[in-house]
Amino acid sequence: MAERILEHKPSDATAAECVAFVGDNQTHSVVDSVLREYFAEPLLKDGGPNQAIEFLSSTVPPSVIIVDVSEATSPQTAMMSLRAAIPESTKIIGIGTVNDISVYREIVDSGATDYLVKPVTEKALASALNRTEESHESAVPEVTPEEKARIAVIGSRGGVGSSTLAVNLAWILSEERKHKTALIDLDLEFGTIALSLDLEPTRGLREALENPARVDGLFISSATAKLTEKLSVMATEENLTAEIKYNPNAVDALFEALGRTNDAIVIDVPRSAYAVRRRIFETATEVMLVTELNLCGLRDSLRILAGIKEVAPDTKVRVIANRSAGPKQAMQLKDFQRALDHKVDLLLPDEPKVFNAAANTGKPLAQSHAKAKVSKVIRKLAGEIKLPEPKQPKAQKGAKKKRGFGGFFRRS
Repeated sequence: MAERILEHKPSDATAAECVAFVGDNQTHSVVDSVLREYFAEPLLKDGGPNQAIEFLSSTVPPSVIIVDVSEATSPQTAMMSLRAAIPESTKIIGIGTVNDISVYREIVDSGATDYLVKPVTEKALASALNRTEESHESAVPEVTPEEKARIAVIGSRGGVGSSTLAVNLAWILSEERKHKTALIDLDLEFGTIALSLDLEPTRGLREALENPARVDGLFISSATAKLTEKLSVMATEENLTAEIKYNPNAVDALFEALGRTNDAIVIDVPRSAYAVRRRIFETATEVMLVTELNLCGLRDSLRILAGIKEVAPDTKVRVIANRSAGPKQAMQLKDFQRALDHKVDLLLPDEPKVFNAAANTGKPLAQSHAKAKVSKVIRKLAGEIKLPEPKQPKAQKGAKKKRGFGGFFRRS
């Protein structure tokens, strides 16, 4: 059927900008309400993917098609068949009943731009249409996931400066190297990133970590604070009266959602929540272990390095010693490295006045004390992180500008 549709020469009739096929009254009502706000002459029909494919055999493909795959035996196969029957320029939004991140990935991998779970709300559908328009109008190719930098920063113990390093790395990557960067504080109860940047804690990160199926572009937007144009922060302060039930799948969902719009993701990793910590180590492009040159730092660094080696033996690990040559350096560097059986890749100088002053201003020390020794060292570290090169859209010979479906939006 897909081959027949592709070979079929459609009539000269003007195509609807959006066509929707839904299978129940509640979804029908929501879709009808939203499409009337967004498009001049949308078409809304009963049915699912089979009816959509049959309809497309006799008409010009729309810019957007919404398809209810709830009744399909295999939503993934149904989406692949639909994708094969229409041009790449037509965007597909799937609707279904299965609330699972793996199903979401399968449907998106099969060709859909987005996937919504019933009961569909007007807000969710409107957001999906907005994301579809953005992908339609985007001129710069998206960077592949393999090119994204996912940097996990973890301290051997509390107070060694891992959060400070994460903040300043993210700042330098975004504001000096000009890459869109997301900074995540996964210590939901005692994290300090929001406090150190003088930000109001965001809401929703806990729900994302407990229910990864909720993670999409709209959810990320609501749970993210914009510090600058290129730096966004996810950090919360949960109450201490209920246990947080981390879901390891949330790591993949977060990285996938944030990776759509960011070149770099910097994660401040807590030492608790083993399942999540393990998944971060497995998916990170590199891990930075911050410690101090003393006996406690050595013991806990050994344990963390062993854990990383067990679950992610191929992940790059840098050991960073903070407050070197300061009063807390109880061990000589050569003795520490010999006992650790790992090179200390970087030494952060002990500048307590600089750290304290930056903390009081609510700004990264790389911003407030750009010329300090420690800022220069972190800047050098940030310069060694591999990031995707900016890509320019390729000009198409003889291409004519075509008005997208956004021209039919009737927004207030």
